[in-house]
Amino acid sequence: MKRPENRGLMPLILPTFLALVAITVLPILVTFGISLFYINLTSPGGPAFVGLENYVDLFSDERFLNSLTVTVKLIFIPVALQIVIGLMLAMVLKEKLPGTGWMRVAFLLPAVIPPAVSGLVWKLFIVPGAGGLSYGASLFGVDLTLDLLSMPSTALGVIIAASVWVGTPFVALLLLSGLESIGDDQYEAARIDGANWFQQHWHISVPTLIPVIVTVTVFRILEALAIFPIIFVLTGGGPAGSTEPVNYYAYVNGFEYLRVDYAATIIFFFFVMMMTATAPFLVNIARREGREVR
Repeated sequence: MKRPENRGLMPLILPTFLALVAITVLPILVTFGISLFYINLTSPGGPAFVGLENYVDLFSDERFLNSLTVTVKLIFIPVALQIVIGLMLAMVLKEKLPGTGWMRVAFLLPAVIPPAVSGLVWKLFIVPGAGGLSYGASLFGVDLTLDLLSMPSTALGVIIAASVWVGTPFVALLLLSGLESIGDDQYEAARIDGANWFQQHWHISVPTLIPVIVTVTVFRILEALAIFPIIFVLTGGGPAGSTEPVNYYAYVNGFEYLRVDYAATIIFFFFVMMMTATAPFLVNIARREGREVR
């Protein structure tokens, strides 16, 4: 049932709603429309309607199937590490130990640096024999001259590490805000009952933060592939496609092979997959927010 005070808000909301539709829904529909045609900018002739043929071709494209595997790794491994490390950092920052004030500011630096610059930072950091990683290894008597970006396994590890470095500060600050909303009386009661620091956070902080952790996890999953510029700078999707996620493969098809239709097919198919996987969580988050508003 609509509240009487909300009945006059539609004229105010409608322009914003239409603008959101124009910048979100319309591009998705256009992308789907392009995927139904054969459009190769290197071939003569105009677009030819092929229906769902491009989608059928996806499942026989080994490079696309490999990009799906890489995508899964670049989503779930970094996000899991970001949540675990971010939660530990949030717990430490909550204690207000000496130096935690400036640490909160320092943690924001990876999150505010442009992704392309972050890629350059990591590229300089792992330069064989001259980067910061080699210097750190030399302090322990290890001569690290290996090019980590030249092998599939280590190249993927570097991308995952860069993704964790970029995303963890944001996760830590969100979880810290959730921790600070928990009353100190709960921790005081736990201390009186003999609970140590770990037990207090395990039995009080973690259960209380579950809704926040779920929300942060969903949005980090949706944003996980925003590291495209980092991949572009560090590896270019190589070696041998080991760091080529779906969005990078779509870029290669659209801007290097000029297969605009196939690039649109890849992007729309992946969009449907992501929305199908995250829709239940997004609906639950919206319902929870609605109940809190009421």
